[in-house]
Amino acid sequence: GVLPGGGICVQKVPLGVTVRHIEFIDDASVSTSSRPIYVMLISREIEADQSYLNDDGLSPEERQRIKDEKEAARIKKQVEADLGGFDIEQEWVEEIEREDCFEVDRNLGFAPSIPQRKYEVWLVDASSQFSVLDKYELNEFEHGTALKSLFLTNVIEDSDETPEKSLFVSVGTSFIDQDGEDLASKGRVLLFQVKKSKGRTQGVHRRHAPLHLNLRSEKEITVGPVTSLSSLKSEDTYRVVVGAGAEVTVEQWGSGKLTQVGFYHAHMQVQEIVLFKTFFLLSDAYDSLHFLVWRESDKSLTLLAKDYEPTQVFAAGLISRGGAMAFVCHDDRQNLKFFQYAPADAEARGGNKLVCRADVHIGSQTTALQSHWCQSSLLFNSCTMPSTLAALKQQDVLFGRLEDDQRFAVTFGTTDGSVGSIISLSEPVFWRLTALQSVMSNALESNCALSHRAWRLFRRSTSRGGCRSNDRKKGTIDGDLVMKFVDLALYEQEDLASSIGTTVGLLMDNLLEMQCASSII
Repeated sequence: GVLPGGGICVQKVPLGVTVRHIEFIDDASVSTSSRPIYVMLISREIEADQSYLNDDGLSPEERQRIKDEKEAARIKKQVEADLGGFDIEQEWVEEIEREDCFEVDRNLGFAPSIPQRKYEVWLVDASSQFSVLDKYELNEFEHGTALKSLFLTNVIEDSDETPEKSLFVSVGTSFIDQDGEDLASKGRVLLFQVKKSKGRTQGVHRRHAPLHLNLRSEKEITVGPVTSLSSLKSEDTYRVVVGAGAEVTVEQWGSGKLTQVGFYHAHMQVQEIVLFKTFFLLSDAYDSLHFLVWRESDKSLTLLAKDYEPTQVFAAGLISRGGAMAFVCHDDRQNLKFFQYAPADAEARGGNKLVCRADVHIGSQTTALQSHWCQSSLLFNSCTMPSTLAALKQQDVLFGRLEDDQRFAVTFGTTDGSVGSIISLSEPVFWRLTALQSVMSNALESNCALSHRAWRLFRRSTSRGGCRSNDRKKGTIDGDLVMKFVDLALYEQEDLASSIGTTVGLLMDNLLEMQCASSII
């Protein structure tokens, strides 16, 4: 099996739709281990009927009259332009109507149906082949862009009662007008609650109470399409963070509606928001990363530092080791950059700039970086992890307290079908593997005589002044290269290990820890 002491079963459930997002309903009253409930944001293709274009309901005489009126209005406008001494083409923007450039010739055929994408929110039961319990259809020309299951605190002003928190399903949408992008896009934030229906169930759900999606609130967002939804907890109060257009707003739930209590204006377009405690890592679609903090005292979002290099960010994430934390950024040139908030550093410009610590080229495109806890090799092969952890703590009181035992890494999938992981290393292990990487890049034969070092060099961008910084930080280990050390013959391993002043056993231990830390199962 894949897991220690057993295996996992992988089953494909055809739904006939495209699943955009999926979230688990973490509420014991509606979702249990025997009946896990999920909410999904899906889209499906439909054929839109355009038969209304075949006949406008007017007679030939009425069509001719309307055409003559439009022609008379155009001539009148041209005469006024000639008398005024200016050019009509420069003073007026003529409105192009559909009837002027589109007409259905019924002798040749009728207006065909066109494919359209319809978005829906599904509530599904995973214990019965992901059967649909309830669904909610979004409006016409409305696209679902974000889905998040989160807690919200019902805050009642001027009340001494302790506010209660409830689980909500939040959905972010955007409207695309039928005439294209002539009008600015808007969006909505929908809040659902999963409720138990009263009544007798039938079929496969007769043993459980029926569930349905209850729309509690909807709020129109006028600044742009909703691209990100996150949950913020501050002083036992849960709020929702909405990223829409170039705005980041903090919304508070109370009296059956969402109320804005804080905001931050980004530069171009909010791509993603990553939260940890009350700190925000905001990725802008064209202006790299912004590091913010939420202050509960005055309910404000304050910018602590940012990266001033213009970078098109595709994904952002967090890695940590002990008390140190770094930000990971993936750009349009298939690079990874690693930043730190270090106000005391000379490169931080007084603390206003995120300091770049390392960079590397991965050669693949990704759109999401997901954080996970790094497992130790002592726990990785255990099928009873809690008891093994308790036994290790009895043998070593420092186990679990060291920095290497408190690490978070990021995992990503690429558009070419590969999976990668980024982990942090201690300084002795890093320099040992750096030396191994250096000698292996020279000793081993490469495909087509290509250089491993040149392939991992940071690819600069020449757009919008992105090539101003000419120094590459490097500072990363190529895991694909150093893991080839395991497959080498014993005499080759001993030669490489002796050339860097270490042993084969120590290198094997370091590579084993690195492999276990990169696993997400």
